[in-house]
Amino acid sequence: FYYTGKFRMPADDRSKSWWVQAEVIVSALRMYRQTNDPRYLAIFESTFDFVETNLVDWQVGEWHSTVTAQGVAQGDKANAWKAGYHNGRSMIECIEILKAWKSQ
Repeated sequence: FYYTGKFRMPADDRSKSWWVQAEVIVSALRMYRQTNDPRYLAIFESTFDFVETNLVDWQVGEWHSTVTAQGVAQGDKANAWKAGYHNGRSMIECIEILKAWKSQ
C-alpha cells in the first residue's frame, strides 16, 4: 500500500509511509478474522514482512518514517507528526487479535 494516489488509479507517490503500513497490518488481520478470506491473511503477512525487513530499525529501535520506491529507508523516526502511536497501537492490537485467535 502506497502513500498517495487517486482513487482507482496507480499511486502517484510509490513511497511507503510507516503509518499506512501499520494500519494495513491491523486492518488486514481484522478482516481475515471476520471473513476467513485468505487474501486478507496474505496482505497481513506480506505487509508485516515488508515492515519487519524495511521499516523497523533493529539496531537503534523505532520505525523509519518512509521507504522510498527504491527501497531506501529515510525520514525522521520521531517528529511533531511521527510518534509511536500508529505502529505501537497496531502491534498491540495484532497481539490481542492473535492471542484471542489462539485461545479459540
